[in-house]
Parts: sequence; structure tokens; C-alpha cells
Amino acid sequence: MDQLLKEIEVAKNIENKLILIIGSPGSGKSKLIHEYSDYCGIPILNLDNIFKDNATDLVKIMDDFLQTYDKDILLLDNKRILYAKDSNIDMLAFLKALAKKVIVIATWNGRIEDNNLIHIRSNSPTDLTYSLTNEDIKFIQK
Repeated sequence: MDQLLKEIEVAKNIENKLILIIGSPGSGKSKLIHEYSDYCGIPILNLDNIFKDNATDLVKIMDDFLQTYDKDILLLDNKRILYAKDSNIDMLAFLKALAKKVIVIATWNGRIEDNNLIHIRSNSPTDLTYSLTNEDIKFIQK
């Protein structure tokens, strides 16, 4: 939790306020975000539960939600809806856009390898790969 608290302090003073908790399934990503939620009293948004199988208006709905959101940190866990086969949302771009408005702490099922951020998609034959070149993303590896 100490590393997460340090990353939050740094994120308060930079433009890109995205902090990813990166790890493989079962590594403790959700445990860490839940511990932080309990510590600070900020609820975790589970996008899969909120949007079920429909990510059509997710970007607009989240923008509207942030207009009235009264916390300075947004906690996100369970984001499979963002990479459902009918979704055209670029997950990293979506998280970065949110992080321009509020500190976003999100779990990320994956790893960093060869300067690439890899998102493991368990129900898909391919993983998503994002280049970390020219990216200023804060992350904690579990």
C-alpha cells in the first residue's frame, strides 16, 4: 500500500493521473485496490456490473458521471466490458482520458515486457499490447 500512496501523491501534480496495478490473475491486484478502498472510503467501480454487456455509451456515461463525482480518485476494477468483442473502446486511451479529469487507479490483468504494456484477455485468443514509448503511466507491479 505504501507504493500506491506514493504514486497517488505524485499523480496529484501531473497531467496524466493514471495509476495501473499490473499483474497476472491471482497476484493481488484486486486485493490492493480493495485495501485502499477500505483505507480511504472511496468505493470501487466495477464497470462489468454497471454496464453488463453493453459498452455502447460507456464513454459518454462516464463523462457525465464525472461531472457530479465528488471524489478526487476513481477506483476501477473488473473492466472486461472495455474489451468485449463488440466494444470499439481502446481501454488504455479510455483510462487515460478519465485520468485527465481525476486520479484513476485501475487494475490491469497483464505485464510489462520489452517496453510494452500487455493486457491478458483470458477469453480471447490474443492479448492487447500497448507501447510504453512516450507514455507517462504510473504503475505498480504485483
